[in-house]
Amino acid sequence: MRFLALSLLVCLAGCTPGADVISRYDDRTGFNEFYTPEHEIFRDRKAIMVVRPVMIERSGTRAYGVLTNIRRRVPNGPIVETMYSGNVQLQYQRHDRLLTHCIDGCQRAEVGVIHLTEAAFRTAARTGLPLRVQGRRGRYEGIVPGILFRQVLDRLR
Repeated sequence: MRFLALSLLVCLAGCTPGADVISRYDDRTGFNEFYTPEHEIFRDRKAIMVVRPVMIERSGTRAYGVLTNIRRRVPNGPIVETMYSGNVQLQYQRHDRLLTHCIDGCQRAEVGVIHLTEAAFRTAARTGLPLRVQGRRGRYEGIVPGILFRQVLDRLR
């Protein structure tokens, strides 16, 4: 009976979600970072898009955004040209194009950040952030759930 109870406890512990918000301090740069685990908002036969809202602060100054990772499961990696939320073009900055998730072959990815104002970040916490990505090799649409932004904001209190 004890073995059964212990086995059940171990199985349930494996099913619990990870931390809502990851916080990290970089003593080299002095930045505090707060971000959620990756959240998938788009998937089809050819591509996957994952996002994570982020807030970075140093010396009382804060920056807000959404980290993006778009991977293609076919040859030719993604090349993002523009990102929109509704009819508003977002300020997107590509960080890198790389090979990722190498298990049986590697997926080509583009990683970057959507810069947001504090007001836009707080609005997204209430409404979510619909994204429409237009790239040279595909279009991707999804919604970053408002709960992810709220979790980051709640961590700051």
